[in-house]
Amino acid sequence: MNLSSNPVLIRELRGRIRGNRALLILVIYLSIIATVTLLVYAAAASSFSSGIGDPEAGREIGKAIFITVMTVSLIQVCVITPSLTAGSIAGERERQTYDLLMTTLLSPLQIVLGKLSSALAFALLLIFSSLPIAGISLLFGGVSAAELVIGIVGLVITAVCYAAVGLFWSAAMRTTLAATVMAQGSIILLLLSIPFLFVISSLLVGAWSDMSSALYILAMGLLLSMHPFTALGISTAMIASGEDALMVSIPSLQGDLLLPSPWLVYLIISLLLTLLMLLLTVRMVRPEHEERVEQRMIARKRREK
Repeated sequence: MNLSSNPVLIRELRGRIRGNRALLILVIYLSIIATVTLLVYAAAASSFSSGIGDPEAGREIGKAIFITVMTVSLIQVCVITPSLTAGSIAGERERQTYDLLMTTLLSPLQIVLGKLSSALAFALLLIFSSLPIAGISLLFGGVSAAELVIGIVGLVITAVCYAAVGLFWSAAMRTTLAATVMAQGSIILLLLSIPFLFVISSLLVGAWSDMSSALYILAMGLLLSMHPFTALGISTAMIASGEDALMVSIPSLQGDLLLPSPWLVYLIISLLLTLLMLLLTVRMVRPEHEERVEQRMIARKRREK
């Protein structure tokens, strides 16, 4: 079945857009970005005594606006996107419509893709609605087209990956609240554990060996590339310093290492994680899996009695 004619996708899109909830989320999302951007612009402009007409001042202000918009957008994507899919399948169970959905001619893959696509459509609406604010940085200068493209790709792939994570927990949990808590908790744990592991590893390696070794650089580079903020931030900083957007050269004890840019590594890791989450979700949505879960619940109730 063509995705555009998927009835689950059409139903979810209509239900998501109708009412004031979608409009309210969009207004709050853009209001936060616009307010923070305005404050950063005012602070950056007041820090230059020569005024914003100075080319150097304009480039610094443009860079500050770009980093602010992308950072705030990425934070909101990390918070909002999992919540959009956390209730997709668990909500069907709560409304007691899950069995009806399973009796349709739709395959588990079509159901999962329909649920995921409807949430991603709204997430992409939020992302692209903030691009005009990010485009202001191009008027001031200091930001290249490559940095803007990498920022957009990072936002989109983060939305896709975290939406798949939320959909997985929606299939694994029985209620929307539990799915939302698990989805948000797993993402927060991921975002906090990577910097923690990096600091601990750096302290241990720095105490026992040289941190310029190729093995340490490869391991820490892979670890930091799993984090959206560090991967995209390091990539834009390298581009601003004159490095290529695709490949970077890093000195080590064994010589210069030619490695892919962190945003490319993050892209590959996110796509692999998305594929894994979708495969697990499709497996859990199958009717035989639901029957096994119900049989275990019945057996547990019997043992409790």
